[in-house]
Amino acid sequence: MITAAEAYFSRNLKNHHGGMVLVDGYLYGSFDPGILTCIEFKTGKVMWEDRRPGKGSIMYADGRLYCRNEGARGTVFLVDADPKKYEERGRFDQPDRSKEQAWPHPVVANGKLYIRDQDVLLCYDLKAK
Repeated sequence: MITAAEAYFSRNLKNHHGGMVLVDGYLYGSFDPGILTCIEFKTGKVMWEDRRPGKGSIMYADGRLYCRNEGARGTVFLVDADPKKYEERGRFDQPDRSKEQAWPHPVVANGKLYIRDQDVLLCYDLKAK
């Protein structure tokens, strides 16, 4: 028989639709109302919060978080997966944006970043110098 017990409860884990990723014992997610948050998974302790990426989808690859804002510009943020602090490494606004809210997660595969918006698929070479 398996039993479950609540380890902790946190109002800081209000995931809306953007998902979350667990990296080295820390949970990263864009929690409602649009705050990128790093939480220690074992204890629920909030390590940091930042509003800049806003609400949207998130994925992890190669030590970095790829955060895509759901808004009109579809801004993509590159953030270190570091529980000590929010460290932004870059950002860009998505070209050919439909101007509709969009929630598809960014995908990184074989050195390429894929961003989908309605009937548009963008591909960026992450290995380019």
